[in-house]
Formats: sequence, C-alpha cells, structure tokens
Amino acid sequence: MSRGARGWTELAAQVLLLLVGLGGVQVAAERTNHRVDLTPGRELTVAPATRKLLAEVAAPLHITVFFRRGTRERYADLVRLFADANPHVDFELLDLDRFPERARSLGVSAYGRAAIEYGGRRAVVLAAPEEQLAGGVRRVVRSHPRRLVFTTGHGERAPGGGADGYGRLAAALADEDYAPEVASLVDGPVPDRADVLLVAGPRHDFLLPELDAVAAYLKAGGGVVMLLDPAPLPNVAELLASLGIRLGDDMIVERDRRMLGTDGLAAIVELFKRGNPVTDPDAGAIDTGAVLPSARTVDVGAAVPGVDAQTIARTAPSAWTEDPARARRGEEPSAAAGDTLGPAPVLVMAEVGHDGDGGGRRRGRLVVAGDADFASDAYLDLLGNRDLALNAIAWVAGEEALAGERPRQVPEVVRPLSPLVLTARDASAIFAAAAVVEPGLVLLAGATLVGLRRRWG
Repeated sequence: MSRGARGWTELAAQVLLLLVGLGGVQVAAERTNHRVDLTPGRELTVAPATRKLLAEVAAPLHITVFFRRGTRERYADLVRLFADANPHVDFELLDLDRFPERARSLGVSAYGRAAIEYGGRRAVVLAAPEEQLAGGVRRVVRSHPRRLVFTTGHGERAPGGGADGYGRLAAALADEDYAPEVASLVDGPVPDRADVLLVAGPRHDFLLPELDAVAAYLKAGGGVVMLLDPAPLPNVAELLASLGIRLGDDMIVERDRRMLGTDGLAAIVELFKRGNPVTDPDAGAIDTGAVLPSARTVDVGAAVPGVDAQTIARTAPSAWTEDPARARRGEEPSAAAGDTLGPAPVLVMAEVGHDGDGGGRRRGRLVVAGDADFASDAYLDLLGNRDLALNAIAWVAGEEALAGERPRQVPEVVRPLSPLVLTARDASAIFAAAAVVEPGLVLLAGATLVGLRRRWG
C-alpha cells in the first residue's frame, strides 16, 4: 500500500472510531439520568432531607404554582426538581392574573403561592424557597402537625425574641410541620399528645415534681431534647445520672483553635460518631462541624439497665475543660490546675425503656447537649448548627426521615461572629502576611524601582 493510501486509511479509521465513541456517549446519555450540580449553592439539587420526604409520596401529588407575570422561571426550576425526584409528583405553573378563578378555588389569593394536593388534602404555602415548598408537601403527606413543647419557668430560651431566642429555630420547625408552644411543668405533666419536649437553656434548676413529669414522659415513649448551658442544675444532673448520663460542672475553652471573633470559649465540634440518625443520618452527615459558643461536657456514665446511651459528638483535641469561674475570668487552662485536655464530649443520645414496654409503645428518646446558644437566632446558621438541632428534634420525635442535610440559609442579619475557624498558628500567619509580608513586598518593590531609576539615570 502506498504512503498516500495508508494515510487515507488511517484517517478513515480514526473518523470511524470517533463516530463510534460519540455514538456510545449518546446511548449512555439516553439510558442514564445523572446530574452533577456545580453551582455554588447547589441551587439545581434538592436537599437530601427533601429527597427523603419526596420518597414517601406514594400517590399522585399535584403542585399548582401561581406566579406574577415575568417571574415564572423563579419557581419552574424548583418544582421541576421535585417532579424529577418522584414520578408521582406533577405540577402546573399558572399566571395568577390570567387564572384568578382557579386560584380562588384552591384557596390562593397572592402571588408566589403553591397549592399542594395529595390524598384529598390540600395545603397552600410559599412556592419558594425549597424549605417552604417541602413544608407544604410534608403537611399533606403527614396530615397533622407535630406538637413541640418548650418548657418555661427556669429562664429558658423562648421560641421568639432577640438573638438569644429560638425564633428562627421555631420558624424552621414550623416549615417541617411542628407546632411550637410553651408550657410549665409546675402546672402538671407534659401536655397530652406532645411529640417533643424541648428544654432550652434553663438558668435555674427544675423542681423534683417537674423532673418526675419529664421521667414519666420518657418512660411513656416521649421525646426530650435538653440543651443545657454551664449553670448549676443539680436536680437535672441527678435525673440524667439516673439514666447513665453525666452532666459536667465545667466549661469548655478553646484557646488554640477558635472561631474568628470569639473570646476563646466557643467549642469547635468536629468529631461526630458515625452511624446514628442525629449526626450521621442517611440523608447527609454533618461534615461541616458545629460551634457551641458556651458549652459544658455531657458524657455517658455508668451503664443503666433499660437505657442505651452513646456519646455522638466531641470537640477538637485541643479543647480544655475548665472550672466555669476560672474560664470566665480568662485564666489559661492547665493540667496543674485540674483542667482536662480534650477531646471533650458535648452531645449524648439515649433510648429509655425496654422494647415492648407498655403494650408495644416505642422507647423514650433523649438528646442532651452541653450548650443552648448554638440553636439560638445568633448562631443557628453557623456551620452545621441548624442541621444538628433539627436532626436531634426529628429523631426524638420518631421522624428519622426529616433528619439530614437541609437547604442552606443565609439570612440577612448581623451575626456576632464569622464562620471562619482558625488555629493560633493560622491567625499568626494571617497577621504576618497582612501586616508584615505584604507591606514589606510593596516597600521592597518601591526601593528596587527607585534604585533602578537612579542606576539608569
């Protein structure tokens, strides 16, 4: 074969291989449906918790969105993601000005609302953002809201108020179909049909009859979340000790590895136990860490029959546990003063009671955290704080399907600190780069330029 013929043959073979390769890619694309979301905020992917919720939809679910003219695409992408996640979900996008009668028949009277219909039930919610639309789906799928009771009477955080309050957590729980309310256990037992009892940062101890009510509620299969700041709570500590949980009379300090803008008392939680529904649920583990601004230790103590408890979160190894008075005075921790080097345990989950107790009732569920600030309005959206608080409540309520990574929210509020974690070495390096190296380079460049000009005349 001549050189020219051989060249043409090789070219034909290369073209043929290219066509075969392109054909294979096309066939693979038609037979598979895999999406890679490269947007910064993952706007083209529903959150894992939302995906788990949509997996529960077992019958036709119809979403009708009413939009203002010119805003259709704002809602189209989101409802299309919901429909892609489950073939039972379908949707319509209607201009409210063109279909006012249809909107009135579905109970919609404003732009940007979605009517969600499922199994003869209907809910009207905001059509965006994702957590609002998912909350409407949850409402029609589960048919009745969960009842969340905040205790009061001991200086606890309220489901509202300022930066120390739990207003934004209550709003996030409302999106997940919880109905928050406030009750005092001095007046009697835990309210009937309460799904979760939340003890949010009491400053004063509970009375023994109140704790008897909490213990009876747990024994009956209830769910309790205790978020306990460093404070003298001997009666609460005694109740927890009876369940095999040790509440430390201390404070965690983090001098070497701190959150930018804090005083060194914020505990950076980065060690989470795998394989549990609070810190490592199926719908997305907490892999960003968490910040506990003012924390005490909580750990599993002596084994107690009928109680299965485990420590599921610890601070970084560089943290210290220190006497609260010394920590607040700013004294440096040291082993000579009786302080303990980390990692320090800060979160415990437990199941209470024996399987089958009380006619087949489920076991009581308890989560105890050594800090209440992390779930407040000021800190809820730092790192993994929101997911940690919501996962704990979902688990004790028996709603494991709600646990997981949720849509990230970036509210337009002034926060007391930045979500940047720095070690002492990192902080020194940044200071040196900004205050020494960068000005030094500018000075060196200027001196070099002046010297060259003088040399060249």
